[in-house]
Amino acid sequence: MPRYKYIAAAPGRSGTEIDIEADSMQEAAAKLRSRGMTPIRCCGEADGEEAGPRRWLPYRKVDSYEFTSQLAPLLSANIPLERSLAIISESASDDELRDLANTLRQGLHEGKKFSDLVRSYGSVFPGFYANLIETGEETGCLPEVVEELQRFMSESKEMREFVVSSSIYPAVVLSITVMVAILMFTVFVPRFAQIFADMGREQPGSMVFLTTVSTVIMHACWIVPAALIGGWLVLKWRYGIAQLREWRSLIATRVPVFGKLLVEMEMGKFMRTLAILVSNHVDIIRTVRIATRVIQNQVIRASFSNLEGRLRGGEKLSAGLSGNPFVPPGLAARIRVGEESGAVGAMLTKSAAHLEENTRRKVKRLLSLFEPVVIVFLALMVLVVVVSIFMAIMEINEVN
Repeated sequence: MPRYKYIAAAPGRSGTEIDIEADSMQEAAAKLRSRGMTPIRCCGEADGEEAGPRRWLPYRKVDSYEFTSQLAPLLSANIPLERSLAIISESASDDELRDLANTLRQGLHEGKKFSDLVRSYGSVFPGFYANLIETGEETGCLPEVVEELQRFMSESKEMREFVVSSSIYPAVVLSITVMVAILMFTVFVPRFAQIFADMGREQPGSMVFLTTVSTVIMHACWIVPAALIGGWLVLKWRYGIAQLREWRSLIATRVPVFGKLLVEMEMGKFMRTLAILVSNHVDIIRTVRIATRVIQNQVIRASFSNLEGRLRGGEKLSAGLSGNPFVPPGLAARIRVGEESGAVGAMLTKSAAHLEENTRRKVKRLLSLFEPVVIVFLALMVLVVVVSIFMAIMEINEVN
């Protein structure tokens, strides 16, 4: 059944993006009205095809981490789901969060599954969220699953905040570097070169070099963006968006340093999802199917395409992962030890934590190296310009 993205609002509230299943846009709008929400705009089908005008200005979204952080302790205290949502709604200081809790409560009153309601909100929740909620409902371990989700999202949020906070100063330095480069090569160098033209003298070699760089930079300001956009449109028309996404995923995994970091991040999410599901006694076939969906890179996800079939054929998880090129070395062996000792869930949890910690260290190391690299680049660029201009001035004095 198609899925449609709508911006809808409860009475007196601001709009929220909702992902809803329906046979048509009219039926999707009717379902929203049955929930007491007013459809504002259809943003398109959930698979990315346009079904209506696009909203260019961002609207405020619900913080899924805040919602999960409030829901997890309530469910762990054996408070029913409907009552937990009511408590969140009553205590929410954010209108969007209150609307979300009330809408979910109304859906539960209509007899709908909590996972289906979460899934209908589309981009509000991470892609794996609804699948894990569904497994928690079916296994009777919803409080444990939500608690694990809260822990996983907390670690992910901490990592994102660390990256953002650590990138502020290097980003400022890099921005200044770019602005200084543009200023020197588009304003200062051309004016200095004009001095030689006014004097009727031929430019020395150092000034020819600076003038050439200046000309390239001034023309690149519009040639490079136009070439990139034109190339993207031609490739999209020739090969299609699906093929381009696959190429992008392949290139991303092969970029030096950053490619390995991307693989570790994706594998960390994969292992963490496996750990959550196995620890809550979800069957291994469904566990692998859900965990594979968490992986966003298409190339990495495709490498696990035959894993489910191998497990159905009688192989163990460690054997199925051993031949995958993206699985970190030694991980399959650790899982094999867990299988032999009957503690697969605990071993997966420790392996996921080890992989995530290793990724954090690498990210910290890269960010710590980025700042001096930018500063050295700025210093070298200024040095080249100053030395070139100094040599030109010396040549002028020699002529005089």
